[in-house]
Amino acid sequence: MSTERTLAIVKPDAVASGKTGLILAHLQKEGFVVRAARLVRLSKAEAGAFYAVHAGRPFYTELVEFMTSGPCLPVALERADAVAHLRTVIGGDRPGRGGRRDHPEAVRRVEGSECDPRLRQRREREA
Repeated sequence: MSTERTLAIVKPDAVASGKTGLILAHLQKEGFVVRAARLVRLSKAEAGAFYAVHAGRPFYTELVEFMTSGPCLPVALERADAVAHLRTVIGGDRPGRGGRRDHPEAVRRVEGSECDPRLRQRREREA
C-alpha cells in the first residue's frame, strides 16, 4: 500500500478547549506522521473558499462562521491509506447512524471533540 498525504483541521472549539495535543497524539498513535502544522485564524473568504463545495446548503453560513470563530490547526498527515483511515479515525459528525460515525476509537468520541453545537443542533432538526 502506498503512502498518502491528507489534510486534517483541528477545529476552533478543540483548539480553544486545549485538546489540540490530545488529538495530535491520537492521530500519531494511529500511525499518522505529522508533516506540517500551522495555527491560523481563517478569514471568512478563506473559509468560504475552502468549504465552497457546501455553498447553498443550509449549514454553509454557520460552518463558515464557526471556522472563523477562533484559531484552528490545519495539519498535513501522512501514512499508508491516509485518506480512508483518517475518515475512520476522526469519526462522523452524526453519531448513532452506524459505520465510521460510531467507531469506538474515533477522535470525536474519545477526545470529545464535536462539530459546532449550532451545526449539530441544526442537523438534528433536519434529520
